[in-house]
Formats: sequence, C-alpha cells, structure tokens
Amino acid sequence: MKRSLFVTGCMVAIVFLMAFDTATPAQNVNPIIGTWKQNIEKSIYAPGPPPPKGSGAVRQYAAGTDGSIVAITFNIDPAGLPSLGAISAANYDSREYAQHTVATLATSLGSHISPKIERTIAYKPIDPYTVEITQRQDGKVVASSTRTITRDGKTMTDRSDYMDAAGAHVTNVLVFEKQ
Repeated sequence: MKRSLFVTGCMVAIVFLMAFDTATPAQNVNPIIGTWKQNIEKSIYAPGPPPPKGSGAVRQYAAGTDGSIVAITFNIDPAGLPSLGAISAANYDSREYAQHTVATLATSLGSHISPKIERTIAYKPIDPYTVEITQRQDGKVVASSTRTITRDGKTMTDRSDYMDAAGAHVTNVLVFEKQ
C-alpha cells in the first residue's frame, strides 16, 4: 500500500511539474543550420555557362556555443569528388572574420603560428531568413552576396556578384535544398 501511494505521489509530482514548468521556451534555431546541397538545374550562372554535369556544391552550417555560425563549403567536381571551397566561423554582426580556403588553411596550420589572414567574410543580418555577405581579399571587396532561406526552411538561394579573374562581372543565383 505504501509503495502504491509513493508511486502515485511521484506521478502527481511529475504531472504538476510538467504543467507548471517555468523554464524558458527553446530558442528559435537559425534556419541556416544543417546541410545544403545545390540544385544545379535551378541555379543560374550569368554570363554562364553552368558548371559541367555532375558538379555542384554542398554547404554545411553549424552553431557555435558562442552564437557564431561555422560555415563549410565544398565544391563537387564532375567525378563526384569534393574539395574544400571555404571555411569560416563568424557571428552575424557585420564584423569581418577570417575565411579560409585550402591554401590559407594549409599555411595557417603548417606555420604553427597565427599568420595574418588576408581573406575575410562579414555577415549583415537583414531578417531571420536573409543575410548580406561581403568577402574581402587584402582589404578589397571581392564578392558580395545575399543569402535567403524560404520560410519553410527547405530552400536557400544565394545571389552573388563579383568580378572573375578576367575582370568580367558575374552574377550567379545558386539554389540549395536542405538535406
């Protein structure tokens, strides 16, 4: 009898605590968090042409414990082999943060000291689904883009403008789907 009263008392206590839980509700998760695969058929390359069949990009975003977002981009060649595009950890606060390519990461890791990083990235939030991105090399803007995520969190569009190595203006609209 005492055991059943104890169990009943515990059950009532659990129900009471659940009903009156005053803990803060879970914070909204940034919709960028996760893995995104490019949909080449929906992406637009201007002046073109699109990348060879079978190639594309994959992006992965993770939340740091300090509120930063770690971004890793991979390029996929026509044989399906990945290569690092860039990696960065940044807060979405319009400040510049180091952005690594394979070359700068190799230099940094190989030197065992912190060399000056000449490539930076800055994120300026517009709203919870849109961010303006500015990339600089040696202090000069080399690319700017606007990244937008649909309200349902399934599609990401990255509109970028930059000058290619030949000095031609390029405008690409890359479409990614959340995996």
